Amino acid sequence: MFDVFRELKTHISTSGATQARVSSLLLFTSKMCMLITLLACVLVTAKNYIGENIRCITGFEKQEHKAIETYCFIASTFTMVDLNTDVSAHPGVGPIRVPPMAGEQAEDGEKRVHAYYQWVPMVLVLQAVIYYFPMWLWKRIDRGFFETIVCHLDKVHIGDVSNNIQSSVQFFASSFSTHRSYAVSFLLCECAAFAISIGNLFFTNTFLGGEFFKFGPAALKYLNSNATDPNNPLNEIFPKIAKCTWHKFGASGTIQTHDSMCVLPLNIVNEKTYIFLWVVYIFTAIVCGVLLLLHLMLFVFPGMRNAYLIYLVRKHETKVNLQYLLPKCNYGDWFLLHYFQEQHGVLP
Repeated sequence: MFDVFRELKTHISTSGATQARVSSLLLFTSKMCMLITLLACVLVTAKNYIGENIRCITGFEKQEHKAIETYCFIASTFTMVDLNTDVSAHPGVGPIRVPPMAGEQAEDGEKRVHAYYQWVPMVLVLQAVIYYFPMWLWKRIDRGFFETIVCHLDKVHIGDVSNNIQSSVQFFASSFSTHRSYAVSFLLCECAAFAISIGNLFFTNTFLGGEFFKFGPAALKYLNSNATDPNNPLNEIFPKIAKCTWHKFGASGTIQTHDSMCVLPLNIVNEKTYIFLWVVYIFTAIVCGVLLLLHLMLFVFPGMRNAYLIYLVRKHETKVNLQYLLPKCNYGDWFLLHYFQEQHGVLP
């Protein structure tokens, strides 16, 4: 039964109404990373999964209690660094005033302020926009050029498509050796995507206080160990319980200091989200780096790119024609031929 439609299949494209465009696995990887980052942003702002962002034990009631909770979330919380476990209720949660040793005065302990969790949604949106930049730039450069020279060969056709192929051939022949800047522009967009994937790693590391690079390995190691271990390395970046200091005027006008202990449900989601993003960002940077290296090799070595295109072609007659044509082509001509072959399986 399939043999009946074999001849018709040569004249029918099943690509539907999709737009013909130049793309690559490198830009596709960057696009997927952008979508995952946006998904992470939606997740960390979904209160139906998180509940309230912060809950504090303040010793006050009603409006004053709510005001302190709001202040603690806005002004940031903190944990104590190198706190003795004997005086800590939870990791990093203990007295600010360190008990003195014999013959010494009591001193304030070192604080680690946690304020970046307030900025996580906005930073994730910014990262997603930056990941989209190379694709946006390429669309501005292309402006439908590739779709035009395809001559609707990517659309559904029933009947003879030789006229469309002939039109594409005539354009290619008349513009021979004039597409180098077009191809190099696409290569530069790929370079930008790789640079963004690397820069995003360092940006995220800076945003999380220099802990992001070791956050992933520490998290994976912890998740594979005893989950009841109180020394959770994830708490160093996203503490579940932290402290907050509230200052107010007393009845006599003196300033009173109140110490609050706060639970941060938001950090449960932030923690899991950044474990996943650590894997995604590392994977994206590696894939983009490997693909860019291959594309640069194709750009630098004409023999390699010509052999690669000939390898992709299935018909023997087309292979022979390419062996004659490709030595005369520059990188721009090869680039167009490659994407004709990649998207449609045929060459003009």
